[in-house]
Amino acid sequence: MNAKQGADASLRRQPTDEDTDHTSPGSRNGQTGRILRLLQLLMFNECTRKDVFERLAPYYKIDPVAPDAQNGSRKADRTFERDIEFLEEQGFELKKVKTSEKSIRYSLMKGSGPRVPLLFTPTEVDGLALLYNMFADPTRYAQIDPTQPLPMQSPGNPFTEEILSLIEKFVTALPPEQRGQFDRWVRKPFVYFNLSTVTNYLPCRATINSIVQAILNRQQIQFEYTPIRREQAMIFHERIDPYYITYMEGHFYLIGYSHKTNQFLEYRLDRIKTESLKQQPNMIDVMRRRRPIEFRFWIDGDIARRGLSQRWLTQVEEREEAYLDEQGKEHRRVLVRATAYSAWRVIQQMLKYGDKAELVDPPHLREQMKATIQRMAKYYQ
Repeated sequence: MNAKQGADASLRRQPTDEDTDHTSPGSRNGQTGRILRLLQLLMFNECTRKDVFERLAPYYKIDPVAPDAQNGSRKADRTFERDIEFLEEQGFELKKVKTSEKSIRYSLMKGSGPRVPLLFTPTEVDGLALLYNMFADPTRYAQIDPTQPLPMQSPGNPFTEEILSLIEKFVTALPPEQRGQFDRWVRKPFVYFNLSTVTNYLPCRATINSIVQAILNRQQIQFEYTPIRREQAMIFHERIDPYYITYMEGHFYLIGYSHKTNQFLEYRLDRIKTESLKQQPNMIDVMRRRRPIEFRFWIDGDIARRGLSQRWLTQVEEREEAYLDEQGKEHRRVLVRATAYSAWRVIQQMLKYGDKAELVDPPHLREQMKATIQRMAKYYQ
């Protein structure tokens, strides 16, 4: 029975004299107050009828010392049975377990109750399915063909379970037609857009929770950090002001300010030793702002026309010029001025451009780029 049918049924059955008692505790209407109390009781407890009568005696007019106690008990039984029937008509699912004493223990099924269809448009339902597929494994319902592999979703996103569970709760409230539309999109995605992680970040959930708590408390933290080269000793970081956690290129990073180096650093969460992470007594004294790095680089004109990387905070094309390559062929290049937070990420992006880009300034960043290329060149000598 759906919510509308349940509501119609409740309107057809008028309250009896046993239902209504304007003097019952907690409510002007005896039936309303009694039903609400019964709901609260069964939502968090598993109770027999006797348990209900003991806890809600005033609502069921039970007085064991009254002369007509036996008659009153029969009235309470009938009222209780009508209350259970009423709850089921409204869409609540009741778990009924028989005990060894031949009594029944009642409890409310989690998540049950009246449901009103959400007023989603077809486009919004498609958007809900797309959001679901961002975290779900697209191969869950598809037949896997080794010769034509589908994009795999890594199980390592620490927020996957919560987000999928939340979306599934929304879906249960959709009308049948829209649930079918959602299922079709999920079972056979047309857009593979997954927030997969490079490595498994599920074990980092405790780390995330601890960092978030420190941010809320405005407390400095300390932790041991695994260096890039695993054979090196753990690096101890203390007096770190945690600011926020961000997701970049398949990894989760803590953005924090180091009082030792007086600069903002990016700490990859999977390299933070969880058991070493502790809040320090020192408070974050002031909210600092990350200072962007301004840099300039030449980029091949064809790449610039197709669209520059959107990884930078800002970027401006300063000028375009022609030049001759080693074979005397003319090309065009564009000088770009941009800003970013991380020098390391600037160099990484320049490396992706290969010989199609040249980092110009600032001089210290150009020297870092030069040293990186020289180290790479040694691998091929």
